[in-house]
Amino acid sequence: MGEINVSEWGAGLLLLAVFSISMVESLAVVGLLVPGIGLLLALTLAAAAGDIPLWLWVACGTAGAFLGDGVSFLLGQRAGPAVHRWRFFQRHPHWLTRGEAFFQRWGIWSIMTGRFIGPIRPVVPLVAGAMRMSPRQFWFANAISSPAWGMAYLATMYWLGEAFRDTFDLPVIASLLAFATLIALVVSVLVNQRHR
Repeated sequence: MGEINVSEWGAGLLLLAVFSISMVESLAVVGLLVPGIGLLLALTLAAAAGDIPLWLWVACGTAGAFLGDGVSFLLGQRAGPAVHRWRFFQRHPHWLTRGEAFFQRWGIWSIMTGRFIGPIRPVVPLVAGAMRMSPRQFWFANAISSPAWGMAYLATMYWLGEAFRDTFDLPVIASLLAFATLIALVVSVLVNQRHR
């Protein structure tokens, strides 16, 4: 199954991982603390090197992103204005303020474009729910923007991974994956310390 010969079991774990990371980085609050893009880059390079089909990879990531935004929206609906009393937002009110300003300015477009803007991505769906956006509008925007995100991020990373696979051998690819993961974790820690 390609140069790295990813087993069905290993491919299944990679697909579960891309689904999970795509979902978690879209979740309210949690997504602000997870180095999602770095982890997705490392996973996608591994998927491309292991010849996991592009359509399946993007579909799993898209489903995770769709679900993550959906859960955030439902949490916002349930919490309403009480979201301002969440401990995280009391300690970091600027995240919520930015999300609210973005949503008030762009409305339904904030759902479609917000997922491409790292710092506000996990907050906008929560804000949309708390500010009583029409569920029909939200799910429509979520259904359109999730595949767009999957193609823009995951497909691009996958093609990059294919280029690496065709250029470098397995030890070099493994080193690059380890380095990308390490950088993502270091950046996450530094960003979280800065916000504290």
